[in-house]
Amino acid sequence: MFLAHTPGAPARAIESEADADGVAWIDLLNPTPQEQALATRICGQPLPTLDDLNEIESSSRISVRNGAAFLSTPLLKKIGTEFQTSPVGFILTAERLLTIRYQPYPSFETVAQLVAEHTLPSTAPAAVTAPTPASEAAPSPAPGRESAPGQPHEAQSTPGTAHKGPAPAFIGPGDILVALIETIVDRLADILESFGTLLDKLSLDIFRRKQSKPPVRSIAARQRDLLERVGASGDLCSRLRDSLLGLERITIFLSESKKDSLALASGLPLTSRRLDTGNSTLPAENAPYALSGALRARMATANRDLSSLSDYVSQATSKVEFLLDATLGFISIEQNGVMKVLTVVSFIGVAPTLIAGVYGMNFKDIPELNWSFGYWYSLGLMAASIVLPLLWFWRKGWLGGIK
Repeated sequence: MFLAHTPGAPARAIESEADADGVAWIDLLNPTPQEQALATRICGQPLPTLDDLNEIESSSRISVRNGAAFLSTPLLKKIGTEFQTSPVGFILTAERLLTIRYQPYPSFETVAQLVAEHTLPSTAPAAVTAPTPASEAAPSPAPGRESAPGQPHEAQSTPGTAHKGPAPAFIGPGDILVALIETIVDRLADILESFGTLLDKLSLDIFRRKQSKPPVRSIAARQRDLLERVGASGDLCSRLRDSLLGLERITIFLSESKKDSLALASGLPLTSRRLDTGNSTLPAENAPYALSGALRARMATANRDLSSLSDYVSQATSKVEFLLDATLGFISIEQNGVMKVLTVVSFIGVAPTLIAGVYGMNFKDIPELNWSFGYWYSLGLMAASIVLPLLWFWRKGWLGGIK
């Protein structure tokens, strides 16, 4: 699926290069090879593939080529009852934002709806509602000096003219990217809140004492279920951490984007990395993909939010490890109880076996051989050899698990 998102209009499919003219956000969702090739022609340079987006080194997840910033991160996605991560790519230029993803995400649909409804924060200037004298009119820009890429032109008034209503809001690719990242961070925060509730319920299920003793088979099934839930919680922590770390790198890069061109200009020219410094004389503050001051401030705020979420995930990881140790400890206690029962059963069977073995011997001079009560006497000894050890074990408290 190859979609174009235009402010104030619903999303539409892109079928040719002309369909992408003037579009601030182009979205590739699980693209076909033909759509990938079309996006490459529109972007003017090769786009990252799924394997490229899955790279884990920082230089592959954040790089700059020909004035475009290539960003990628794994993003958490709930599929059915399980959580999985799928890579998401962002390509930011002065003219447009291009996103590549292989799973539908609610955050993208939310921002697409905002763009269609034209409710993103406006960076356009206030409307001019009254005539302005020529002496107070805004000066024209100096020759050769134009507005920075991705930034709105300042409104200029002409004497004797008036504009009715608010000026149209300008939504650039930087605005859309910042809104996407902020929405993704909010979504991950919601997942973390739900995850904290699940951990609390799991903790109650592990430590809560049952009113009635369940059967042994029920105990085994319950312990297996608890272990599966603890394992799923640990896997979710790991996936959340990957998503947060990837987004944290992106927010740091975007919040400091004015420094990137200068840093790249001092890099080594000979490298196997997919990195292109472009014009090494380009001033740092004129990086084509650089955000405005307000957007960089929002990225710095998002970075602080991600840091707090990372701390929360670290705390949740420690709690998952504690719950795993507790679950294994309870399993060991149950196993010790079973071994205790087996030990008692094997011990109480020794004495009757010994008595039966003695009176089963074929000796002529056994005193009870001709006694009429000899059989009942031997049975009484066997019963006493069973009951007396059981009473002893019970007084010692070793039969507490037997009911």
